[in-house]
Amino acid sequence: MKYRTIIATATALLLTVSLSFLTSDLRAGIYRPVRPIEVTIDAPDSSVELVGYLYLPDQKEYPQPPVVILLHQLGRSHAVWEDFALRQCQQGWAVFAMDLRGHGWSIYDLKRKENRPTGTFHAGDFAQYPNDIRYLVNHMLAKHATDVDTSTLAVIGASIGGNSGLLYAATEPRVKYTALISAGLDYKGLRIANAIFEFTDRPLFLATAARDINSAQSCYLLADFIPRPLDIKVYDTSYHGNELVSRSVALKKKLEDDLKRYLR
Repeated sequence: MKYRTIIATATALLLTVSLSFLTSDLRAGIYRPVRPIEVTIDAPDSSVELVGYLYLPDQKEYPQPPVVILLHQLGRSHAVWEDFALRQCQQGWAVFAMDLRGHGWSIYDLKRKENRPTGTFHAGDFAQYPNDIRYLVNHMLAKHATDVDTSTLAVIGASIGGNSGLLYAATEPRVKYTALISAGLDYKGLRIANAIFEFTDRPLFLATAARDINSAQSCYLLADFIPRPLDIKVYDTSYHGNELVSRSVALKKKLEDDLKRYLR
């Protein structure tokens, strides 16, 4: 009886704390959906399990919304996008944030039955990123076809996630908008110049920081090389990739405005 009383008291305390956080979130205008849905599939070329997380907005208010695919930079995971993902759910989009191979939870080796050390992933694995994105996104869309609009996608990628996302989007006509944050001409062998050259007239946005030398120079070179006008914004900072997104209010607003413009 004593232990039940202790458990009941602890439960009540946790509930009070949770409601307190929820109330403060609502006052602050932050939307916190149910826990994101984990989506997994075996990589087609290896024994690594690919993992992503689907965030869904209120299905009554936003039935079958378009999907915004978020791709993190090197050394990070899907979790770096959480605040941005929650904000986009509030705007009525479904969000799919994946862990690129060798990052986050996309490190489990199904044959060895253990997690692979991140240092064991190499250039051959990086080269598979665009295929990994296609494979996992298609699996998610098939599994949740009644929850999302499978015909309307957007891709936002940071650093190597941007290069990988562009190479995926170039051959996926369902992608209506692509944003590259701190893209480079070549990240780990993922070269984007030809893909941009052949990207037709679909909306494409490139964001970089003035003091992020490699990315800024890549954007300037692309602007000179590509015959079509490119939507490029240079922010007066040195932040790179996901850090640029999290630190720049102007960049977040630009991305949100573009999603409303091209996905509605």
